[in-house]
Amino acid sequence: MGTSIEKKIKTIISSWFFTHPLLYSVYCTHSLVENNNLQIPMRSGKGRIEYSSQLLEKATDSILEKYLKVELYRIVLMHPYSRQPVNAMKNILLLASDVTIYQNCKKEFFAQEKSQTGFCLNGVEYLKSLAARFANSENPLGEKWNGTEELQFFLKNLVIAPRTGELMLIDKLTFEQWYKKILFLIKETSIGGEQAGTNSAFTQAGNQASELWEENQEIQAELENQIQKADSEEGWGGLGGDLKRQIKEQGDFSFDYRRALTQFRQSIVSANRSLTRMRPSRRYGFKAMGSRYDRKANVLIAVDVSGSITDESFGNFYHAIRNFFFLGLIEKIDLIFFDVNLKNTKAIPFTKNINLNQIKGRGGTNFQSPLDFFSLHSSEYSGLIIFTDGEGEVPKLECHKKNILWILDSRLSYEKSRNWIDSFPGCKSTYLPF
Repeated sequence: MGTSIEKKIKTIISSWFFTHPLLYSVYCTHSLVENNNLQIPMRSGKGRIEYSSQLLEKATDSILEKYLKVELYRIVLMHPYSRQPVNAMKNILLLASDVTIYQNCKKEFFAQEKSQTGFCLNGVEYLKSLAARFANSENPLGEKWNGTEELQFFLKNLVIAPRTGELMLIDKLTFEQWYKKILFLIKETSIGGEQAGTNSAFTQAGNQASELWEENQEIQAELENQIQKADSEEGWGGLGGDLKRQIKEQGDFSFDYRRALTQFRQSIVSANRSLTRMRPSRRYGFKAMGSRYDRKANVLIAVDVSGSITDESFGNFYHAIRNFFFLGLIEKIDLIFFDVNLKNTKAIPFTKNINLNQIKGRGGTNFQSPLDFFSLHSSEYSGLIIFTDGEGEVPKLECHKKNILWILDSRLSYEKSRNWIDSFPGCKSTYLPF
Protein backbone atom coordinates (compact mmCIF):
# COMPACT_ATOMS: atom_id res chain seq x y z
CA MET A 1 0.00 0.00 0.00
CA GLY A 2 2.81 2.40 0.98
CA THR A 3 4.67 1.58 -2.22
CA SER A 4 1.54 2.29 -4.27
CA ILE A 5 1.10 5.78 -2.72
CA GLU A 6 4.80 6.50 -3.10
CA LYS A 7 4.63 5.53 -6.76
CA LYS A 8 1.63 7.81 -7.29
CA ILE A 9 3.42 10.72 -5.63
CA LYS A 10 6.55 10.24 -7.73
CA THR A 11 4.44 10.02 -10.89
CA ILE A 12 2.79 13.34 -9.99
CA ILE A 13 6.17 14.93 -9.25
CA SER A 14 7.60 13.71 -12.56
CA SER A 15 4.76 15.38 -14.44
CA TRP A 16 5.75 18.72 -12.83
CA PHE A 17 9.21 18.78 -14.43
CA PHE A 18 7.88 20.96 -17.26
CA THR A 19 4.58 22.28 -15.84
CA HIS A 20 5.77 23.29 -12.33
CA PRO A 21 9.59 23.43 -12.45
CA LEU A 22 9.93 25.38 -9.17
CA LEU A 23 7.82 22.86 -7.25
CA TYR A 24 9.75 20.02 -8.86
CA SER A 25 13.14 21.47 -7.86
CA VAL A 26 11.94 22.25 -4.32
CA TYR A 27 10.62 18.70 -3.95
CA CYS A 28 14.09 17.42 -4.88
CA THR A 29 15.58 19.26 -1.88
CA HIS A 30 13.45 17.16 0.50
CA SER A 31 13.09 13.47 1.31
CA LEU A 32 9.79 11.64 0.87
CA VAL A 33 9.05 9.57 4.00
CA GLU A 34 6.14 7.25 4.78
CA ASN A 35 4.77 7.70 8.33
CA ASN A 36 1.62 5.78 9.19
CA ASN A 37 1.61 7.13 12.75
CA LEU A 38 0.24 10.38 11.35
CA GLN A 39 -3.39 11.29 11.88
CA ILE A 40 -3.15 13.78 9.02
CA PRO A 41 -2.56 12.96 5.34
CA MET A 42 0.72 14.85 4.89
CA ARG A 43 3.14 17.22 6.60
CA SER A 44 6.53 18.83 5.97
CA GLY A 45 9.56 20.09 7.88
CA LYS A 46 13.16 19.18 8.77
CA GLY A 47 13.92 18.50 5.12
CA ARG A 48 11.17 15.87 4.84
CA ILE A 49 7.73 15.47 3.33
CA GLU A 50 5.93 12.82 5.35
CA TYR A 51 2.73 11.10 4.29
CA SER A 52 0.31 8.53 5.67
CA SER A 53 -0.36 5.83 3.09
CA GLN A 54 -3.30 4.60 5.20
CA LEU A 55 -5.09 7.95 5.14
CA LEU A 56 -4.30 8.50 1.47
CA GLU A 57 -5.20 4.98 0.35
CA LYS A 58 -8.60 5.99 -1.04
CA ALA A 59 -7.59 9.45 -2.22
CA THR A 60 -7.93 10.15 -5.92
CA ASP A 61 -4.89 11.31 -7.86
CA SER A 62 -6.41 14.80 -7.94
CA ILE A 63 -6.78 14.97 -4.14
CA LEU A 64 -3.31 13.50 -3.62
CA GLU A 65 -1.86 16.16 -5.90
CA LYS A 66 -3.65 18.90 -3.94
CA TYR A 67 -2.19 17.75 -0.62
CA LEU A 68 1.26 17.49 -2.18
CA LYS A 69 1.02 20.98 -3.68
CA VAL A 70 -0.08 22.46 -0.36
CA GLU A 71 3.00 21.08 1.41
CA LEU A 72 5.30 22.30 -1.34
CA TYR A 73 3.67 25.73 -1.26
CA ARG A 74 4.31 25.80 2.50
CA ILE A 75 7.96 24.97 1.84
CA VAL A 76 8.37 27.55 -0.94
CA LEU A 77 6.82 30.18 1.35
CA MET A 78 9.26 28.92 4.06
CA HIS A 79 6.57 28.55 6.70
CA PRO A 80 8.18 25.42 8.25
CA TYR A 81 11.65 27.03 8.33
CA SER A 82 11.09 30.68 9.24
CA ARG A 83 11.87 32.17 12.63
CA GLN A 84 8.92 31.65 14.95
CA PRO A 85 7.59 34.22 17.42
CA VAL A 86 8.55 33.84 21.07
CA ASN A 87 6.50 31.05 22.70
CA ALA A 88 4.71 30.42 19.40
CA MET A 89 1.62 28.21 19.36
CA LYS A 90 2.55 25.84 16.55
CA ASN A 91 -0.99 24.69 15.85
CA ILE A 92 -1.92 28.32 15.17
CA LEU A 93 1.09 28.71 12.88
CA LEU A 94 -0.31 25.79 10.89
CA LEU A 95 -3.77 27.38 10.73
CA ALA A 96 -2.21 30.65 9.53
CA SER A 97 -0.22 28.78 6.89
CA ASP A 98 -3.41 27.10 5.64
CA VAL A 99 -5.22 30.42 5.34
CA THR A 100 -2.29 32.07 3.55
CA ILE A 101 -2.18 29.30 0.96
CA TYR A 102 -5.97 29.37 0.58
CA GLN A 103 -6.14 33.12 -0.11
CA ASN A 104 -3.37 32.88 -2.73
CA CYS A 105 -4.51 29.65 -4.41
CA LYS A 106 -8.27 29.77 -4.01
CA LYS A 107 -8.96 29.56 -7.73
CA GLU A 108 -6.63 26.61 -8.17
CA PHE A 109 -7.70 24.50 -5.21
CA PHE A 110 -11.06 25.64 -3.95
CA ALA A 111 -13.28 26.73 -6.84
CA GLN A 112 -16.80 25.40 -6.29
CA GLU A 113 -15.91 24.04 -2.89
CA LYS A 114 -19.14 22.10 -2.45
CA SER A 115 -17.98 19.73 -5.16
CA GLN A 116 -14.69 19.04 -3.35
CA THR A 117 -14.58 15.87 -1.29
CA GLY A 118 -11.75 14.44 0.76
CA PHE A 119 -9.67 17.63 0.79
CA CYS A 120 -9.67 20.45 3.32
CA LEU A 121 -7.37 22.80 5.20
CA ASN A 122 -7.78 23.07 8.96
CA GLY A 123 -7.14 26.81 9.03
CA VAL A 124 -9.91 27.44 6.51
CA GLU A 125 -12.29 25.11 8.33
CA TYR A 126 -11.58 26.93 11.59
CA LEU A 127 -12.44 30.33 10.11
CA LYS A 128 -15.56 28.85 8.51
CA SER A 129 -16.63 27.56 11.92
CA LEU A 130 -16.58 31.14 13.20
CA ALA A 131 -18.22 32.72 10.15
CA ALA A 132 -21.75 31.92 11.36
CA ARG A 133 -20.95 33.42 14.74
CA PHE A 134 -19.88 36.70 13.16
CA ALA A 135 -22.90 36.72 10.87
CA ASN A 136 -25.52 36.04 13.54
CA SER A 137 -24.17 37.34 16.85
CA GLU A 138 -24.53 40.95 17.92
CA ASN A 139 -21.30 40.82 19.92
CA PRO A 140 -19.15 38.03 18.43
CA LEU A 141 -16.03 39.36 20.19
CA GLY A 142 -17.75 40.80 23.22
CA GLU A 143 -18.98 44.33 23.80
CA LYS A 144 -15.50 45.79 24.38
CA TRP A 145 -14.62 45.22 20.70
CA ASN A 146 -17.78 46.78 19.25
CA GLY A 147 -16.99 49.46 16.68
CA THR A 148 -13.29 48.57 16.54
CA GLU A 149 -11.20 47.95 13.41
CA GLU A 150 -10.59 44.36 14.55
CA LEU A 151 -14.31 43.56 14.60
CA GLN A 152 -14.84 45.25 11.23
CA PHE A 153 -12.02 43.19 9.73
CA PHE A 154 -13.60 39.89 10.75
CA LEU A 155 -17.12 40.95 9.77
CA LYS A 156 -15.75 41.79 6.34
CA ASN A 157 -13.65 38.64 5.84
CA LEU A 158 -15.45 35.83 7.67
CA VAL A 159 -18.24 35.53 5.13
CA ILE A 160 -19.38 32.33 3.39
CA ALA A 161 -20.46 32.63 -0.25
CA PRO A 162 -24.02 31.17 -0.36
CA ARG A 163 -23.68 29.50 -3.76
CA THR A 164 -20.29 27.80 -3.41
CA GLY A 165 -19.75 27.65 0.36
CA GLU A 166 -16.46 29.46 -0.23
CA LEU A 167 -14.80 31.52 2.52
CA MET A 168 -14.44 35.00 1.03
CA LEU A 169 -11.34 36.55 2.74
CA ILE A 170 -11.47 39.96 1.06
CA ASP A 171 -8.24 41.32 2.60
CA LYS A 172 -4.92 39.76 1.61
CA LEU A 173 -2.69 39.27 4.65
CA THR A 174 0.71 37.67 5.10
CA PHE A 175 1.42 34.48 7.03
CA GLU A 176 2.63 36.53 10.02
CA GLN A 177 -0.46 38.73 10.00
CA TRP A 178 -2.82 35.76 9.83
CA TYR A 179 -1.02 34.19 12.80
CA LYS A 180 -1.75 37.31 14.86
CA LYS A 181 -5.36 37.49 13.65
CA ILE A 182 -6.09 33.84 14.44
CA LEU A 183 -4.31 34.05 17.81
CA PHE A 184 -6.48 37.07 18.60
CA LEU A 185 -9.62 35.20 17.53
CA ILE A 186 -8.83 32.21 19.70
CA LYS A 187 -8.17 34.38 22.74
CA GLU A 188 -11.29 36.52 22.27
CA THR A 189 -13.71 33.70 21.45
CA SER A 190 -12.83 31.57 24.47
CA ILE A 191 -15.85 30.07 26.17
CA GLY A 192 -15.68 28.79 29.71
CA GLY A 193 -11.90 28.62 29.61
CA GLU A 194 -11.97 26.46 26.50
CA GLN A 195 -10.57 27.95 23.32
CA ALA A 196 -13.31 28.05 20.72
CA GLY A 197 -12.39 26.65 17.37
CA THR A 198 -9.44 24.72 18.74
CA ASN A 199 -11.25 21.59 19.78
CA SER A 200 -9.33 18.34 20.08
CA ALA A 201 -9.47 17.68 16.33
CA PHE A 202 -8.08 21.10 15.34
CA THR A 203 -5.48 21.11 18.11
CA GLN A 204 -4.23 17.59 17.55
CA ALA A 205 -4.06 17.97 13.77
CA GLY A 206 -2.37 21.37 13.99
CA ASN A 207 0.21 20.26 16.52
CA GLN A 208 1.10 17.18 14.53
CA ALA A 209 1.21 18.99 11.20
CA SER A 210 3.62 21.63 12.54
CA GLU A 211 5.62 19.31 14.79
CA LEU A 212 8.65 19.39 12.44
CA TRP A 213 8.64 23.18 12.07
CA GLU A 214 11.77 24.97 13.30
CA GLU A 215 13.98 27.76 11.99
CA ASN A 216 16.59 26.45 9.56
CA GLN A 217 18.71 29.04 7.77
CA GLU A 218 20.48 26.46 5.60
CA ILE A 219 17.21 25.25 4.10
CA GLN A 220 16.04 28.87 3.74
CA ALA A 221 19.20 29.65 1.75
CA GLU A 222 18.67 26.61 -0.48
CA LEU A 223 15.05 27.59 -1.11
CA GLU A 224 16.09 31.17 -1.91
CA ASN A 225 18.51 29.79 -4.49
CA GLN A 226 15.73 27.77 -6.11
CA ILE A 227 13.42 30.80 -6.16
CA GLN A 228 16.11 33.04 -7.68
CA LYS A 229 16.78 30.38 -10.29
CA ALA A 230 13.08 30.16 -11.13
CA ASP A 231 12.89 33.94 -11.42
CA SER A 232 15.94 34.26 -13.68
CA GLU A 233 14.94 31.34 -15.90
CA GLU A 234 11.20 32.09 -15.96
CA GLY A 235 10.68 28.75 -14.27
CA TRP A 236 7.57 29.62 -12.27
CA GLY A 237 5.42 27.25 -14.32
CA GLY A 238 1.76 27.20 -13.34
CA LEU A 239 2.11 29.15 -10.08
CA GLY A 240 -0.69 31.68 -9.69
CA GLY A 241 0.09 35.37 -9.80
CA ASP A 242 -0.77 36.04 -6.15
CA LEU A 243 1.42 33.24 -4.86
CA LYS A 244 4.27 34.17 -7.20
CA ARG A 245 4.09 37.77 -5.99
CA GLN A 246 4.22 36.74 -2.34
CA ILE A 247 7.16 34.40 -2.92
CA LYS A 248 9.11 37.19 -4.63
CA GLU A 249 8.22 39.73 -1.96
CA GLN A 250 9.52 37.54 0.85
CA GLY A 251 12.95 37.69 -0.79
CA ASP A 252 12.91 41.49 -1.04
CA PHE A 253 16.07 42.90 0.58
CA SER A 254 14.15 45.53 2.51
CA PHE A 255 12.00 42.88 4.18
CA ASP A 256 14.94 41.08 5.87
CA TYR A 257 15.39 42.66 9.29
CA ARG A 258 18.61 40.72 9.95
CA ARG A 259 20.26 42.22 6.88
CA ALA A 260 19.00 45.65 7.92
CA LEU A 261 20.53 45.18 11.38
CA THR A 262 23.79 43.98 9.83
CA GLN A 263 23.97 47.04 7.61
CA PHE A 264 23.19 49.31 10.56
CA ARG A 265 25.89 47.72 12.68
CA GLN A 266 28.47 47.96 9.88
CA SER A 267 27.65 51.60 9.24
CA ILE A 268 28.11 52.68 12.85
CA VAL A 269 31.25 50.60 13.40
CA SER A 270 32.98 51.64 10.17
CA ALA A 271 32.29 55.28 11.01
CA ASN A 272 34.96 55.10 13.74
CA ARG A 273 37.93 55.28 11.33
CA SER A 274 41.07 57.15 12.26
CA LEU A 275 44.23 57.82 10.25
CA THR A 276 47.39 56.28 11.69
CA ARG A 277 50.28 57.78 9.73
CA MET A 278 51.78 60.75 11.53
CA ARG A 279 54.14 61.80 8.75
CA PRO A 280 53.92 61.63 4.92
CA SER A 281 55.13 58.67 2.91
CA ARG A 282 58.25 59.43 0.86
CA ARG A 283 56.54 58.02 -2.25
CA TYR A 284 52.85 58.93 -1.79
CA GLY A 285 52.85 61.74 0.75
CA PHE A 286 49.55 61.89 2.68
CA LYS A 287 47.50 60.37 -0.15
CA ALA A 288 47.95 56.79 1.05
CA MET A 289 47.70 57.12 4.79
CA GLY A 290 47.06 54.13 6.95
CA SER A 291 43.83 53.78 8.88
CA ARG A 292 42.59 52.07 12.00
CA TYR A 293 39.02 51.15 12.90
CA ASP A 294 37.74 51.33 16.42
CA ARG A 295 35.52 48.24 16.57
CA LYS A 296 33.35 49.61 19.36
CA ALA A 297 30.23 51.78 19.08
CA ASN A 298 27.41 53.05 21.27
CA VAL A 299 23.78 52.60 20.28
CA LEU A 300 20.60 54.22 21.58
CA ILE A 301 17.34 52.26 21.30
CA ALA A 302 14.00 54.05 21.60
CA VAL A 303 11.09 51.73 22.37
CA ASP A 304 7.48 52.71 21.68
CA VAL A 305 5.46 51.73 24.75
CA SER A 306 2.12 53.21 23.69
CA GLY A 307 -1.07 51.24 24.17
CA SER A 308 -1.05 49.93 20.59
CA ILE A 309 2.16 47.90 21.12
CA THR A 310 1.38 44.33 22.16
CA ASP A 311 3.28 42.18 24.65
CA GLU A 312 4.08 39.79 21.82
CA SER A 313 5.69 42.60 19.80
CA PHE A 314 7.77 43.55 22.83
CA GLY A 315 9.00 39.97 23.17
CA ASN A 316 9.92 39.61 19.51
CA PHE A 317 11.81 42.90 19.38
CA TYR A 318 13.70 42.16 22.58
CA HIS A 319 14.58 38.67 21.32
CA ALA A 320 15.92 40.05 18.02
CA ILE A 321 18.05 42.80 19.60
CA ARG A 322 19.38 40.66 22.45
CA ASN A 323 20.65 37.93 20.12
CA PHE A 324 22.02 40.31 17.52
CA PHE A 325 24.02 42.91 19.35
CA PHE A 326 25.85 41.01 22.07
CA LEU A 327 28.69 40.11 19.71
CA GLY A 328 31.49 42.31 21.06
CA LEU A 329 31.23 45.02 18.39
CA ILE A 330 28.80 47.23 20.28
CA GLU A 331 30.28 48.67 23.45
CA LYS A 332 27.10 50.06 24.97
CA ILE A 333 23.38 49.89 24.28
CA ASP A 334 21.08 52.31 26.09
CA LEU A 335 17.29 52.35 26.17
CA ILE A 336 14.70 55.09 26.29
CA PHE A 337 10.93 54.51 26.31
CA PHE A 338 8.28 56.79 24.89
CA ASP A 339 4.60 57.21 24.11
CA VAL A 340 3.35 60.82 24.01
CA ASN A 341 6.59 61.78 25.78
CA LEU A 342 9.70 60.14 27.21
CA LYS A 343 9.04 57.75 30.08
CA ASN A 344 12.62 58.05 31.37
CA THR A 345 14.67 61.27 31.30
CA LYS A 346 17.94 59.33 31.46
CA ALA A 347 18.80 56.40 29.20
CA ILE A 348 19.14 53.06 30.99
CA PRO A 349 21.57 50.26 30.03
CA PHE A 350 20.25 47.38 27.92
CA THR A 351 20.78 44.04 29.69
CA LYS A 352 19.80 40.50 28.86
CA ASN A 353 17.48 40.38 31.85
CA ILE A 354 15.49 43.58 31.34
CA ASN A 355 11.71 43.15 31.26
CA LEU A 356 10.27 45.52 28.68
CA ASN A 357 6.73 44.83 29.91
CA GLN A 358 7.48 46.62 33.18
CA ILE A 359 7.63 49.95 31.35
CA LYS A 360 4.46 50.31 29.36
CA GLY A 361 2.46 53.44 28.66
CA ARG A 362 -1.11 53.82 27.56
CA GLY A 363 -0.96 57.07 25.64
CA GLY A 364 -0.55 57.92 21.97
CA THR A 365 2.76 58.10 20.13
CA ASN A 366 5.05 61.09 19.66
CA PHE A 367 8.20 60.34 17.66
CA GLN A 368 9.60 63.82 18.20
CA SER A 369 10.59 63.17 21.82
CA PRO A 370 13.05 60.28 21.17
CA LEU A 371 14.48 62.05 18.10
CA ASP A 372 15.07 65.22 20.12
CA PHE A 373 16.75 63.16 22.86
CA PHE A 374 19.02 61.55 20.26
CA SER A 375 19.94 64.93 18.78
CA LEU A 376 20.69 66.32 22.23
CA HIS A 377 23.02 63.38 23.00
CA SER A 378 24.35 62.85 19.48
CA SER A 379 27.97 62.98 20.66
CA GLU A 380 27.37 59.92 22.87
CA TYR A 381 25.84 57.55 20.27
CA SER A 382 26.78 56.31 16.83
CA GLY A 383 23.24 55.41 15.87
CA LEU A 384 19.59 55.14 16.94
CA ILE A 385 17.14 52.25 16.61
CA ILE A 386 13.43 53.06 16.99
CA PHE A 387 11.03 50.18 17.61
CA THR A 388 7.41 51.12 16.94
CA ASP A 389 4.20 50.29 15.09
CA GLY A 390 4.52 53.56 13.15
CA GLU A 391 1.17 54.88 14.40
CA GLY A 392 1.83 58.53 15.19
CA GLU A 393 2.29 61.99 13.73
CA VAL A 394 5.18 62.29 11.29
CA PRO A 395 8.03 64.04 13.17
CA LYS A 396 10.35 66.82 12.08
CA LEU A 397 13.86 65.60 11.45
CA GLU A 398 16.77 67.83 10.49
CA CYS A 399 19.48 66.62 8.14
CA HIS A 400 22.20 64.79 10.07
CA LYS A 401 24.96 62.26 9.51
CA LYS A 402 23.89 59.79 12.18
CA ASN A 403 22.21 56.49 11.32
CA ILE A 404 18.62 55.82 12.37
CA LEU A 405 17.00 52.42 11.83
CA TRP A 406 13.23 52.15 12.30
CA ILE A 407 12.05 48.62 13.10
CA LEU A 408 8.29 48.23 12.63
CA ASP A 409 6.40 45.57 14.58
CA SER A 410 4.74 44.00 11.51
CA ARG A 411 4.71 44.09 7.75
CA LEU A 412 1.39 45.93 7.77
CA SER A 413 2.93 48.69 9.90
CA TYR A 414 5.96 48.72 7.61
CA GLU A 415 3.88 49.19 4.47
CA LYS A 416 1.96 52.06 6.09
CA SER A 417 5.03 53.95 7.31
CA ARG A 418 7.99 53.04 5.08
CA ASN A 419 7.55 55.93 2.62
CA TRP A 420 7.71 58.78 5.13
CA ILE A 421 10.46 57.08 7.17
CA ASP A 422 12.72 56.40 4.19
CA SER A 423 12.26 59.99 2.96
CA PHE A 424 14.27 61.31 5.93
CA PRO A 425 18.07 61.62 5.50
CA GLY A 426 19.96 58.91 7.36
CA CYS A 427 16.83 56.83 8.03
CA LYS A 428 16.10 53.26 6.95
CA SER A 429 13.19 51.00 7.81
CA THR A 430 12.55 47.28 8.20
CA TYR A 431 10.11 45.11 10.11
CA LEU A 432 10.06 42.01 12.26
CA PRO A 433 8.44 39.03 10.53
CA PHE A 434 6.34 38.41 13.63
